[in-house]
Amino acid sequence: MDAEDFLGAAKDLFERGRWSKVCFNAQQAAELALKAVLQKLGMERRTHSLVDLLAELLKHMEEAGNFVDDVKILDQYYIPTRYANAFASGPAKDKYTEQQAKDAIERATKILEWARRHVL
Repeated sequence: MDAEDFLGAAKDLFERGRWSKVCFNAQQAAELALKAVLQKLGMERRTHSLVDLLAELLKHMEEAGNFVDDVKILDQYYIPTRYANAFASGPAKDKYTEQQAKDAIERATKILEWARRHVL
């Protein structure tokens, strides 16, 4: 799964202290993992919203409800982690913490492990 590559990148960036980029790559890992499960079910979605992807999965897989909080948090890392003008002042790299990065990896890992069981 491509999701594994993004999760690996998040872990590599964590070692370098690049917190905002860790958060973004964790979001991408979760997005691709959810999309992989949807594809396995014969559906394709073009959104980047984890909340929307999970809502679609919930129509077919009740257990996906275990990730509601995870996707709401990870969704917050899609845009502001990448754009200089996402905040009133200062770069995105100054707005995220080690704890947020660690949490993002943990949440993405949980989603990826679940997705792997349904895709492979």
